[in-house]
Amino acid sequence: MNIMELFRKDVPYNDVNLTEEELCALEDSMVGRKIEGSKKNVLLKEFLKKPGATLFRHPEYTFIISVPAALLVFIFGMYVTWGTVLIDDVIIFSVLTSITPPAIAYDKKYRYTSKIEEYLPTFLRDISEMSRAGLTLPRSVNTVSKGEYGDLTTEVRQMDLSMSWGVSFERTLRNFADRVPTPIIVRSVSLITQASRAGGSVPSVLEAAARDAREVKLLEQERRGNMIVYVVIIYMSFFVFLFVIAMLTSTFVPVMAEAGKAASAAGAGSQFIGAFDPAEYTRLMLHTAVIQGFMSGLVAGQMGEGAVTKGLKHSIIMTLIGWLVFTFVI
Repeated sequence: MNIMELFRKDVPYNDVNLTEEELCALEDSMVGRKIEGSKKNVLLKEFLKKPGATLFRHPEYTFIISVPAALLVFIFGMYVTWGTVLIDDVIIFSVLTSITPPAIAYDKKYRYTSKIEEYLPTFLRDISEMSRAGLTLPRSVNTVSKGEYGDLTTEVRQMDLSMSWGVSFERTLRNFADRVPTPIIVRSVSLITQASRAGGSVPSVLEAAARDAREVKLLEQERRGNMIVYVVIIYMSFFVFLFVIAMLTSTFVPVMAEAGKAASAAGAGSQFIGAFDPAEYTRLMLHTAVIQGFMSGLVAGQMGEGAVTKGLKHSIIMTLIGWLVFTFVI
């Protein structure tokens, strides 16, 4: 019977003669299993302790709350409005209920990580200067943690606390990259760790990483500034589309309805459009406007900010505009 079989069968230590090495291996195995088991529920524990902070770090989990809420809205709305045209409103607001909390969470996280990326080059440069002055890396981080780095300040103080417990500088940086896994931060941490392992000068490596992070951030801001034009074009295209179908609905559809009635009265309904229903075509135009607004918002997010999830807020805005126009204007 080997050590793992003893562990799986929960055999007491006193019942089996084990050497000191086997006993240490068994204890290490048990500790490892306990740690792995505790990690499985760490996210649930964090959510129960701080639900807002957990959803802020993991916006995708807001769908776990918003989708059931949207289903409740959908079921109740269908029960109340079944058989009426208000079913369209129920469907629209059910979809908006499901995507509004994630849209808010994604936008907040994006703004938060963007601010951290802006202060990252300054933080790395300050550590480099402290290190050149003769301070150790833990002491350098402790010194700069007393400064102000905007939204990065909390992360810097957490890194200082981690290093005060004996965690290495490289491990602390990797933990930071795991908490805020943006491309710029992951790139900078990888550059620092790889260069440190290769035996490079730590101050020089930190300075190079700070310079690289600043250049990448400037390129990203330049790209976003260039792509914002396409977001504006998408909004303008949607408003033009909305204006055209609004004009068709308010002018062309009533004229066609009157023509259909006149044709039916003259006995030519079967050859013309005597069965033309203006309400049905207005409803069809509403569907078109809402779908166009929702999809245009996703495209705006992908083109303007590089992610479909960042377009959810645009989808909400354009969908609501389309619905308001057809509900209160036309």
